[in-house]
Amino acid sequence: MKTLIVTGGSLDISWAKDFVRTINAEYIIAADSGLKYIDELGLVPDMILGDYDSVEDGLLDKYKSIDIKTYPKEKDYTDTHIAIINALKAGASVIYILGATGTRMDHTFTNICNMKAALDSDVPCFICDSHNKIYLINDKMGEVKVSKKGQYGDYVSFVPLSEETIISLAGFKYVLDDIYLIRV
Repeated sequence: MKTLIVTGGSLDISWAKDFVRTINAEYIIAADSGLKYIDELGLVPDMILGDYDSVEDGLLDKYKSIDIKTYPKEKDYTDTHIAIINALKAGASVIYILGATGTRMDHTFTNICNMKAALDSDVPCFICDSHNKIYLINDKMGEVKVSKKGQYGDYVSFVPLSEETIISLAGFKYVLDDIYLIRV
């Protein structure tokens, strides 16, 4: 089940409208202030969750008939991480997250790290914005193909998070064949 999570970072609404049409999500989760973006996009979420510390007054009332889960402000997980966990419990086969990047690098980095919950469940998870498509891969995924048509912008970066990894690149300006990378 294609799942869309919208959270409260920065989001280019005109870009997001096109993106949402292309993925055709079957299940939509609004994470806290991501509800504002859901509303602007004209989407109806299947679930709304968070501590609602940054949701505009009255907006939550508009969605009373939706499955609303409330969490305390002081908790062990971020609202986006809780959304990923709920997406996995609902049966997500792929997860797209919008609004997970923005001006707070600590939030962006935390959201990237939160994708590990999906990776550990063998569910592809992508953080997308108008400039980036971020995802984690592991050995279980086998060969991962990146196409020019499917990438965002002109650049592709690989950042090893494990102690060691082997990378091969074909069709790139700089071809690599089984290059061993070590995390520093």
